[in-house]
Amino acid sequence: MVTRQTATVVQAGFQYLEGARWYNGELWCSDIPRGLVYRINPQTGKAIVVADLPDAKPSGLGFLPDGTPLVVTQADSALRRINPNGTVEIVAKLDHVAFAANDMWVDSQGRAYITQIGYDLFNGGQAQPCGVVVVSPEGEVSTAGEGLVCPNGIGLSPDGKTLYVSETFNFRLSAFDVDAEGELTNQRVVRQFDSLEQDALDGLCVDAEGGAWVTAPFSGQVRRLSPQGEVTDIVDTATAGHFVVSCALGGPEGRTLYLCAAETDMERMANNFEGTSRVEAAQVQIPGLRPAR
Repeated sequence: MVTRQTATVVQAGFQYLEGARWYNGELWCSDIPRGLVYRINPQTGKAIVVADLPDAKPSGLGFLPDGTPLVVTQADSALRRINPNGTVEIVAKLDHVAFAANDMWVDSQGRAYITQIGYDLFNGGQAQPCGVVVVSPEGEVSTAGEGLVCPNGIGLSPDGKTLYVSETFNFRLSAFDVDAEGELTNQRVVRQFDSLEQDALDGLCVDAEGGAWVTAPFSGQVRRLSPQGEVTDIVDTATAGHFVVSCALGGPEGRTLYLCAAETDMERMANNFEGTSRVEAAQVQIPGLRPAR
């Protein structure tokens, strides 16, 4: 039996939030068209700008083992470090292996796994299969996998041995085995959905039991898939018809599922992500990967 509930609005006033990550008691998000990276305190509603990247289109976020934030920028396909004083510097240029670098997961060693749109989606480009970009802790860039169509949300299993990747325009969840050196092998499909109109997939987060919460923007849903690919839970956006493009597990006990929801459509997204965005939340049973801090 699938458990289903509707999220509630936590905070509004953004344009298009992406890259949701919970870290050190706060929700971090990127507002792509505004070029801002926020850390948001859901209890107080305070949203602090930690980086201002005009025209760079910040998206995926992650954290090095020492807590240093990293951000992926779409406009130039680069990986950047956010310094404590708010300055930002490039760690690795990715434009030779990626087009519109997008989301990211950083492992416990500081290795960054980065997805990409892979083609000029908003200007009528034709879909191009591509792979995942891997940036080592030393800044070396490589790629892994093949045939992914708009690889998007990304995250590791609790034991670090499985990497999940949502493919937007293949409307499926794929996975790789991860070895001790972070190499990706055994690419496979965990769950193939039925239609682009209902099942295009976007951001994801992984819980403590290895379940992947995956957003389905056109359906306004976040779906939890078991490691075997079974849908066990669904959370709907607070307003029907709103896109949900990213999610993160956090809160005091790690059981709050935060959603980045947007009032928009594909045509308006092509116009510099026109629309409005907000953070929503729902309480779930299984906590996120990291203990709440």
